[in-house]
Amino acid sequence: MQAIEFVTHVKNGIIEVPKEYLKVLQDECRIIILIGTDEHKAVTTKKKKLTSLEVDTRGLFNRDEANER
Repeated sequence: MQAIEFVTHVKNGIIEVPKEYLKVLQDECRIIILIGTDEHKAVTTKKKKLTSLEVDTRGLFNRDEANER
């Protein structure tokens, strides 16, 4: 099963599907509706700049292997 995600508005009980997805939605599909989550609003309205990132690399490789690359 393939999943797609888009933001749209409901007008008179009708959900408008973006044109780029109409071809893949010709067969039966499952619709899941998420209503007004704060998390969604934060992602779509405010784009935060990434200032730092911490990644735990323990177990992926050791210091000598990293320096060889």
